[in-house]
Amino acid sequence: MTGKIRYGELFKIFEFLILFLFLPTYIFYLIAPHWPIVLKVGYYFVVSLFVFQAGISYLYSFSAFGSSARIHPEIVTLEPIPRTTFIVSAYLPNETEVIEETLLNILKNVERPKGGIEVIVAYNTPHMEPIEIRLKELVYKWPELILANAYGSKSKSENLNYVLDSASGEVIVLLDADHVVSEDCLKRAWRWLDNGYDVVQGRCKIRNGGASMVSALVEVEFEAIYGVSHYAKSKVFDSTIFGGTNGYWKASVIKAVRFDEDRLTEDIDATLRATLSGKRFFHDRDIISRELAPETVSGLWFQRKRWAQGWFQCSVKYQIPIWKTRFLNVFQKFMWTTLLLWRVFYDIVSHFLWPIVFAYWAYKGKIAFPMNSYIWFSIFFTMLSGPFEALVAFKNSSRPRAPVLRFLYYALMSFPYTLFKNTIQVVAIRDELFKKRDWVVTKR
Repeated sequence: MTGKIRYGELFKIFEFLILFLFLPTYIFYLIAPHWPIVLKVGYYFVVSLFVFQAGISYLYSFSAFGSSARIHPEIVTLEPIPRTTFIVSAYLPNETEVIEETLLNILKNVERPKGGIEVIVAYNTPHMEPIEIRLKELVYKWPELILANAYGSKSKSENLNYVLDSASGEVIVLLDADHVVSEDCLKRAWRWLDNGYDVVQGRCKIRNGGASMVSALVEVEFEAIYGVSHYAKSKVFDSTIFGGTNGYWKASVIKAVRFDEDRLTEDIDATLRATLSGKRFFHDRDIISRELAPETVSGLWFQRKRWAQGWFQCSVKYQIPIWKTRFLNVFQKFMWTTLLLWRVFYDIVSHFLWPIVFAYWAYKGKIAFPMNSYIWFSIFFTMLSGPFEALVAFKNSSRPRAPVLRFLYYALMSFPYTLFKNTIQVVAIRDELFKKRDWVVTKR
C-alpha cells in the first residue's frame, strides 16, 4: 500500500469524524435549548436501532443451535453426481504462493464423480510470471487441468465470465485461489442440488488464524458468519447468499446469470439476480473450505471497504425489485431487506448516538447518561449479542476448532469491532457516491 493511498484513507476517516461526530454534535447542541425533545426522541430512536440489530443477531444465533442436517443423505435417493467443473479464479502474482496447493488439493484429494472433473484456472496477470511455467508443468501431468489467461482482464468477474461458457461440467464449483476444499465437497453439495436447489454455499474457514491478532479475529468472525448467520438464513428463511467462493452452481444457472463486471461484490450481485429469477440457494456448513484471512488492519480495512461498497451498490439497485418479486415470500423479503436497505440505514443513523449524548452533556453542563430501565435493558441486550454469537459459533465450529481464547477474544472485541466495520460502511458509501471504485488487492 502506497503512502498516497494510506493518507487518502486517513483523510476519509477525518471526514467521517467531522460529518458524523463533530458537526452533528454541534447541530444537536444548537437545537437542544429550543427543542430539547429532539435530543430525547433521537436518543431513544437510535438506541432502539441498536436493539433491533441485536435482535436480528439473537434470531440467527438461537436458530443456529440445532442440527445442520435437513435432509439425511442415507435416506434420500440421488442421481449420480454429474461431471463437475472447478473454476479457480486468481490474480497473479498476488496468489503465486497459494495457487498450486489449491489446485493439487482438487486434483489429488477431492472425490471424483464417474463423469470426471475439469479444473480451470481463470487468471489475469500484468506480466509473465514464473508460476505460469510451473502451472503448465502441472497441465502435462493432469490433463483435466486447463489454464485460461483472461488477457486484458482487470477483475475477478472478467476472469470468470471469460471461462464460463467453456466449462463442460453440469455442476460448476467456484473457488478463490487460496481455498483448500474438503474431499467430500461434491457429494455433500449434490444432495442439495439434486433436491431442488440451484446453488449451494459451503462454509469458509480461516486457516491462518494464528498469524496475527487481526487474522485471529477474522477466524472466529468467519465461524460466526458461516456457522451461525448464513446457516440460520437457510434454516429460518430458506434463502441465503453465495459468498464468492466455495459455491456450487448448476451450470445452466451460473451460465445464464454470469457476473456483472461493474460490481465490487460480483457474488452478491449474482446472488440477487439469480434469486430474483426464482433460483434457490442453500447454505451447508458441513462443506468446508479453508482460506487465508488478512493479517493486517490495512488489509482488513480495504477488503471490508470493497465488500461494503459492493453491498451498497446492490442495496441501491435491488431493494425495490426484492419487494416486488413474486419469487420470495414476505419472510424472505424481510431477510433481504435487513441485508440491503436496513444495512445502509443502520450503518448511517447508528453513528448519531454519540453526537446526541455529547450534545446533551454540553447542554446540561455535566457528564450524565439519561438512564432508565429501557436503556439498561438496551445496553445489556446489545452488548451481550456479540458474546452470545461467539458462544454459538464455538458450539457450531468445525474441526479443527480454533483455540477457546480466540473465541473469548472475539467476544470481548465484538462491540468495538462492530463499530470499526460500521465506520468502514460509511466510508464505503462515501467512496461510491464519489465514484471511487479502486480495487486494492488482498495480499496472500
